[in-house]
Amino acid sequence: MNTKNSIAAVGCALVLSACGGGGGGGGGGGGTSPAPVQTAGLSTITAANAPKAASDSYVAGNLIGVWSLPATDLLAGASVTPTGGSVVSPVLDLLRHAYDGKGADLLTGAAVSYSCTGGGSLTLDETAVHDHTTISNGDTLTFIATSCTEAGGTTNGKLSVKASGASGNVFYTATGTLTLDSTFNDFSVATGGTTQIVNGDMKISITSTSSTDATFAISGASLQLTEQRSGATVAAVTLSGYSANTVMQGRTGSTKADFKVSGNANGLGQFAYTVKNLQPFVRTTGSTPSSGSLIVYGGVSTVTATVVSNGVRVDYSANGNGDVTQSSTLSWSDFSTDF
Repeated sequence: MNTKNSIAAVGCALVLSACGGGGGGGGGGGGTSPAPVQTAGLSTITAANAPKAASDSYVAGNLIGVWSLPATDLLAGASVTPTGGSVVSPVLDLLRHAYDGKGADLLTGAAVSYSCTGGGSLTLDETAVHDHTTISNGDTLTFIATSCTEAGGTTNGKLSVKASGASGNVFYTATGTLTLDSTFNDFSVATGGTTQIVNGDMKISITSTSSTDATFAISGASLQLTEQRSGATVAAVTLSGYSANTVMQGRTGSTKADFKVSGNANGLGQFAYTVKNLQPFVRTTGSTPSSGSLIVYGGVSTVTATVVSNGVRVDYSANGNGDVTQSSTLSWSDFSTDF
C-alpha cells in the first residue's frame, strides 16, 4: 500500500448535514395531479402529525437532491462543501479528485492511502481503471474511510462506484455524459453531536451541456439513513423505488422527485408514506426554494407542502380528496430542520 499526503478537498465532500433547502417530492399548489397511489400499507396521517409528516418527507428528499453548488462547481470547480444533506455530492467529489492531476499517478497500484488533515485515512482501492486521467466505462473504485477527519467531520465506511455511459469528461470539459452506480456500506459522517450513516444503492446519471448547465438523474432501489444525536438514534428511514431529476442552469436548480419513505423518526414514530412531486422545487444556490410543492400520501389522508412568500403552507386533507381540513404556514427554519 502506498501512503500519500491528503488531498484536502476530498474531506469537504464527506459531511452529510440535512440542513434546509434541497431535493424533494411534490404536490399541491395547483400542479398536475400525479397518477393514483396504492395506499395499502401506508400509515395514517393525522391533523396532529401532518406538519411533521410533510417536513420529514421533504428532509428525506434532500438525500437524493443536488443542491450544494452550481453544476460548474459540483463537477469541475471548487470542492463540495457540507450543505444540503445530499449523498450525491460525496460521490462526485471523491471521483473528481481520484482522477485529478494530483492523484492521477497514484492510481497505478491496488490501493492508495491518503492521510486526512485531522487524523485518520481515506483509502482508494481501484479494481479497474483504464485511463488514470479520464474516467472510462467499466472503471470501478472503492473508497474506504477510517476515522477520516476533514472540514469538521469524521467519516467511516465504504463507498463503491462503477462508471458507465461515459462520453467526454464531465469533470473537466464543458460537455459529456456519465453514469455512476454507487453502493454505500455503513458510510457514516459525524459532525458536532450528529452522526449520519448511509447504506444502499444509488445510480447517478449526468448530462453536462455547457460549462454552467447540467442535468442529474438520480434513482435507486433502496437507500437507508440512520441519524444519531449524542449517541441516540433519532431517525432510521428508508427511501425505496426512488427517482429524482435536477436541472442546474448556472446557480439556479429545479428538482422533482418521487419515492416511498418508511421507518421511525422522533415525533412520528413508525411510519410509511408515498411522496410525489407536483411542482418542482426551484432555488438559487444558497437560498431557500422560491417555488415548488410536494404531496405525502398516508392511508386515506394526504398532506401537501407548498412554497409561499413567507415560508411553507401545509394543507392537510383527512379524506385525501383535496378538500383541506387543516392549514398552517411554517417558516423555513421550522419546516426544513433535521428529522
